[in-house]
Amino acid sequence: MQNPTTIVKWSVLEKIGFRFSFIYCSLFIILQNNGAYPFWEFIMVKPTEWMQQFIPWFAKTFLNLQKPITVFTNGSGDTTYDYVCVLVFFILALIATVVWSIADRNKPNYKTLYYWITVAIRFYIAFMLINYGLAKVIKLQFPSPYFYRLLESYGDSSPMGLAWTFLGFSKGYNLFMGIAELLAILLLFRRTMTVGVIITLMTASNVMAVNYFFDVPVKIMSTHLVLFTLLLLSHDIKKLFQFFFTDNAVRLTTVNQPV
Repeated sequence: MQNPTTIVKWSVLEKIGFRFSFIYCSLFIILQNNGAYPFWEFIMVKPTEWMQQFIPWFAKTFLNLQKPITVFTNGSGDTTYDYVCVLVFFILALIATVVWSIADRNKPNYKTLYYWITVAIRFYIAFMLINYGLAKVIKLQFPSPYFYRLLESYGDSSPMGLAWTFLGFSKGYNLFMGIAELLAILLLFRRTMTVGVIITLMTASNVMAVNYFFDVPVKIMSTHLVLFTLLLLSHDIKKLFQFFFTDNAVRLTTVNQPV
């Protein structure tokens, strides 16, 4: 048996933060998967139907939305349905965190659950970015400007149209962006998780900035990719700070796989 004195005890704030993060991330990955996990949409047929009944009811009852929600998640677009889903996940995570904290307040740590949620997050981010990266490498996401786009007046272009024209103009830039996103494959392995997260954070932050500042309707998903990478990076944040801002020797550690 393990000696009780060797058990690592998390602080109260660490445990509360983990409980909320675990519940919220699990809800988002399971119910707003956006096609990251293969065949996930077939597994989640019934839960998706239940969500599409519950979310409109919640919006009408508690948010007093005048128009009923009739458009559900389409690809990775940001619909009213998606925004209400995020709100519901947040509220459920808050309530569940309070209940969990009261019922399990004496737990020293959640190392096993932490490992498994990092696996789910790592694979979610990796599959999502690899999918987008391949679309850029073979130039499917941002095709070369079409004839009608070249004839359109500059002032008639939408912000998203301008971004698509700019990004689709250069094959080399598409290849550069695609390779950067394909490097998310490093997240699939525990030993390369930290370097993968650093690269992915820069890539996902750039994608999120384009989506916000050019009004591309993939804001929810790109924001969560950034938040998820920051959550993974928090494992080594103190050591990375020491590495960049002090002269102390540091050594990164992998997230240990539970026995």
